[in-house]
Amino acid sequence: MIRLNAFFTAKDDADLNELLKLTTELVEKSRQDEGNKAYDLFQSTTNPRVFMFCETWENQAVLDKHSAAPHFTRLVPQIEALSTEGMYLNRFEF
Repeated sequence: MIRLNAFFTAKDDADLNELLKLTTELVEKSRQDEGNKAYDLFQSTTNPRVFMFCETWENQAVLDKHSAAPHFTRLVPQIEALSTEGMYLNRFEF
């Protein structure tokens, strides 16, 4: 199993409603991807502009498919464009 925690911070001038629309779509579509065990988005309670995706995947092969999926390649660049420095990723295997 592979666990990914991807953090990002919304730009000060980013529309949080638009950002949440994009992230909600990414979560919904990614949960349907083959080999996905969990895909959630969390918003910080101490800084509402900080977000974290928590993802769990069966293996690298299904994660590679997810990374190439149309919803991923369309939505992630839009989300990153609204963030200060893109996404910071931590990877764990178990």
